[in-house]
Amino acid sequence: MTRSEQKRLAIIEAAKQEFIENGFLAANMNNICTAAEVSKRTLYRHFESKELLFEAVLAEVQASTISSRNYPFDANAPLDEQLKRITYQEITVMYQTYGIALSRTIIMEFFRQPELAKTMTQRLYRTQAVSQWFEQAIAANQLVAPNVETITNVYMSVFQGLLFWPQVLDLLAPPEGELLDQKVDVIVITVLRAFAPQ
Repeated sequence: MTRSEQKRLAIIEAAKQEFIENGFLAANMNNICTAAEVSKRTLYRHFESKELLFEAVLAEVQASTISSRNYPFDANAPLDEQLKRITYQEITVMYQTYGIALSRTIIMEFFRQPELAKTMTQRLYRTQAVSQWFEQAIAANQLVAPNVETITNVYMSVFQGLLFWPQVLDLLAPPEGELLDQKVDVIVITVLRAFAPQ
């Protein structure tokens, strides 16, 4: 990695923390420069605006999740066990890689900048790995759906309804232990009852 690339990554990491702590609007570019140990000139050479820096933070977080997410379908393993394992991994990505604090910042900025939401939503919380697992399960005739988008949308709606929106809106704390297990069971049972062959 070149010195320039190292500085760019340092800026992105510092910006991520600044956005989490202060939100997008209050985020201070001087604070980011100090934390990243770069000059303002260097920062703006890499990112011409705070908006572009914010997009780079989101893209970097997303890229870090894609390489670690691969859910091969096993035709010989129980569907519920496989989907539970996938769901726990998705929870880890959401709570530990993104984090609820950064997710709140992202959502608030999407309300402020609808155009940013249009360009970034497809890259955020990508469900490609989950969709690929559903696609393989459908091909193996172990799940039945009109198309993979339908089953993925149902899965993500229940998942986010139980484990994302209540936490982002600060209505509930991220569940742990037995409560988390119960919510995962609800997600898995809902999907399999809707799409497993009768």
